[in-house]
Amino acid sequence: MSGRKTPVDRLLASLIVILLSPIIFIGIPTRLAFNEWFIDWEYSKVSFPKDRYGMEDEYRKYLAKLGLRAVLSDEGMEDFKRAKLPDGRRAFREKEIRHMEDVKNFLGFFFPLVYISSFLSLLCLIYLRDFRMVGKTLALSSLFTLCLTLLIGGFSVTNYELAFELFHNYVFDPYSWKFNYTDTLLRIYPMKFWYDGTLFVLASAGMLCLFSLLLGFLLLRYRR
Repeated sequence: MSGRKTPVDRLLASLIVILLSPIIFIGIPTRLAFNEWFIDWEYSKVSFPKDRYGMEDEYRKYLAKLGLRAVLSDEGMEDFKRAKLPDGRRAFREKEIRHMEDVKNFLGFFFPLVYISSFLSLLCLIYLRDFRMVGKTLALSSLFTLCLTLLIGGFSVTNYELAFELFHNYVFDPYSWKFNYTDTLLRIYPMKFWYDGTLFVLASAGMLCLFSLLLGFLLLRYRR
C-alpha cells in the first residue's frame, strides 16, 4: 500500500486546520486573559467602577483573584468557598459557588480543547509539507476566523448585554448565572470587566489572524 499523500488527504488536513482555527485563535487569548495580570490591569483603570457598597478595591481584587484560582484548580475552589468579606461574613452564596464550579467545568473542557486543537493543527500543517498549500490553509483559516471575530465583535459592541446573556444561556443553565447586585460576584466582576475582557480576546484574536494571514501570503509567494 502506497504511503503517498493524495489530494483528498491534503484537502482533509487543510479542512481540519480551517475548522479548528476559531478555537485556537480565540482560545489562546482567552487563556491569556485568565491570569492575575488581567485583574490587576482592570482594577488599575480610572474608569473601573467602584463598589456601590463601599468595598475597597484591594479587597475586591483579592476576591477576584480567588475567583480566578477557583475556576482553574481544585485547591483554588476550596479557598474560594471559604472566602470572607471584610466584616467576616461569608463572601459567596451557594448559587455563586455553583456557578463558579460550572465555569471551572467548562474551562476544564475548553482549555484542553484549545491545546489539542493547536497540536492537531500543527500536525496537519506538517503533513501538508508543501509551502504553498500551507500558505493557502493559513490564509483561509485566518480569513475564516477573522470574519467570525468581526461578527462577534460587532454584535458585542452593539449590544453587549444581549451577547453576554446569549453566551451564558448557551454554555450554562439559564437560571444558574443571574445574580443580585448585592452578590459578591457582581461586585468584584462588574459588567465592564467582562466587556473589556471580551474586547481584549477579540482584538488579540484579530491580531493573531492578521499575523497568520501575512504568513500565509508569504508562503503562497514561495518558489522552490
